[in-house]
Amino acid sequence: MKIWIFRGILGLVVVVGLVLGGLLLIVDPNAFKPQIIAAVRENTGRELTIAGELELELYPYLALTTGSLELGNAPGFEGPFLILTNAHLKARLLPLFFSRLEVVAMDVEGLSLHLTRDEHGHNNWSDLGAAPEHHTGAGDRGDAGSVLSRDKRVPRLASLIVDGFRVSDARVVWRDRKKGQAVDVSGIQLNVSDFAFGEPFAVDSSALATVADVTANLNFATTATLTLDRLTLEGLDMKAGLQGAKLPHGPETVTITADLVSTDGRLDNARMQGLGLDVRARMQDAGNWTTAGSLDIAPFQPKNVLQRLGMGVPAPADPSALERMALSCAWTGSKDRVDISRLVLSVDNATVEGRLTAAGLRDPAFNFDLHADSMDLDRYRPRKGVDTKGSHGSKSGGKADPWSTMRELDVNGTLRVGVLTMAHCRVEDAQVTVRAKDGLMHLDRIDAKAYAGRLEAGAVLDVRSETPEWSWTHFVTGVQLGPFLRDLHGRDLVSGAVQTSATLRSRGVDAMALKRSLNGKLDFKVVNGAVHGVNMAELLRDAIRVVKKQQPGPDEPDLTRFSVASGSASIVNGVETTRDFLFLAERFRITASGQADLVSESLDYKGILTLEGSEGKFEEGLPGLNSLPVRVTGTIGQPSVNVDFGGLVRALKARGGRVVQDVLKGVGSGLDRGIEGLRRLFE
Repeated sequence: MKIWIFRGILGLVVVVGLVLGGLLLIVDPNAFKPQIIAAVRENTGRELTIAGELELELYPYLALTTGSLELGNAPGFEGPFLILTNAHLKARLLPLFFSRLEVVAMDVEGLSLHLTRDEHGHNNWSDLGAAPEHHTGAGDRGDAGSVLSRDKRVPRLASLIVDGFRVSDARVVWRDRKKGQAVDVSGIQLNVSDFAFGEPFAVDSSALATVADVTANLNFATTATLTLDRLTLEGLDMKAGLQGAKLPHGPETVTITADLVSTDGRLDNARMQGLGLDVRARMQDAGNWTTAGSLDIAPFQPKNVLQRLGMGVPAPADPSALERMALSCAWTGSKDRVDISRLVLSVDNATVEGRLTAAGLRDPAFNFDLHADSMDLDRYRPRKGVDTKGSHGSKSGGKADPWSTMRELDVNGTLRVGVLTMAHCRVEDAQVTVRAKDGLMHLDRIDAKAYAGRLEAGAVLDVRSETPEWSWTHFVTGVQLGPFLRDLHGRDLVSGAVQTSATLRSRGVDAMALKRSLNGKLDFKVVNGAVHGVNMAELLRDAIRVVKKQQPGPDEPDLTRFSVASGSASIVNGVETTRDFLFLAERFRITASGQADLVSESLDYKGILTLEGSEGKFEEGLPGLNSLPVRVTGTIGQPSVNVDFGGLVRALKARGGRVVQDVLKGVGSGLDRGIEGLRRLFE
């Protein structure tokens, strides 16, 4: 009985051997090229070109070797999508009879993959990501799960086992024509051992990446686990050696490590070190198709990072500025929205906290609510006489539209600053609320405390057309001019409490056009103040005493006290007209009216200086002389005050007119200095 069993088994082996040998002699795998090409065309809509020979072996392993082949690109894209020099697959025969694919070895050589995004944002691979419609039932959820997990053609892939997988001399090219970017990763070497779905396997890879003028030697190692709907990497360790013309201090080394990375949105203890930065990140699935995580950037020196990146290094007015920066935040993200919370941004000794939201992928809308304890913007003004452009700064071949970026803004938010320093001036509890969309920006609320007073303002900037238009309104009350001007100019030229309001509008692309089209109204009132550096009352008193042949009076402080300085103006096409200027001092007052051309900056005001003020007349009055005609001419930068001496002398009908004229020239000089103080007030 046993002999018959042995003979039966031997006969079966002989028959199988004869069948396999016959298949090798009869079956020509190259005869199946048309069917393979047709199947690829039917399932992908792309053309497959098989230039090399197909070779088939059946014993002791099922082995398939391909020559060169090429897969066409998506419609609208030029060149091939994929090129392969050759590939070799060797699998065990017996498991195939049980619907299992056990690969002994898989070698791929000369694989080139070309990924492209066009000017409209369309890519050349998304059409390969979904299963054909005729493989999906009408009741299936087309958006549930991964492509592999819902594609009925590939459930048996879960039984795939690969003893060894090797990729050599591979290349991946990424071109983004919309942003003008390109990345070329070549010389890819990939070694995988003991691969099976759902089981950890080791991955060791190296490559050379080129981005712009920077090359990176990459070495990558991890333990990976692949299922039909998830790829997980554990113990990720990647090192990149960077060098190139844009890295003047290169070569630089950047390392990226992570305890775990998963395509389901999990990232544990990820860390990037290099180029003067130390960045840590975490991420996890938050449900409802969202992820949540945190980002921490340890304190670093911005100047050092910019120098190592070959970028222009700012030269701020304060050499100690931009020496320290740090960032931390938490975030949640979905397909088209990112919410940043618990934001803490530190720049030197200032800290900004709050939240920020970006909604939308193509044209994101930003919403923010930020608070800063203090901001000293003067520290970061460009230092005079220093070129802050980097040696690798970009050069524009034509005129760029300075308003194009603003037309794309979609912003709504509020910024609050505890203490803000700008132009050497200090304000407290500053707040600005901004809305910007489709080229129309509203500063709905500008509010701050300053110098014992308050500022409330609003503005609108409209850049929807080629010529920008803007409008501005403000109301200032109770601001003490002395401390304000001392901070602004270094000395308190005028003191007193000011109240002012304005409603202005203009349009234009440069300062001259804005002046030429300026229209609106403004007014001001300063009470209980003084003009420092000149005592106009003393000059008038002594001039009167000289005319009366008396000795000058006692010296008084160089200070002209006044109870009110006020005026209002209307502006039409860059010409300001004032009809009610009043300067009321203790023993005299000045009333004036006239015009100022803001384009040519010329002045023409006529006024009357009356020898009677808020506290009465001069004791040393002149009979028949109660007022002096004055005129302000010149420019805004250099005003000139003159007295109508001829008319004055004729009105006096007195002898010695030249003596009176010489004395009153001194009065005019004093007025000049007083006007100079007022001019500096409104610079």
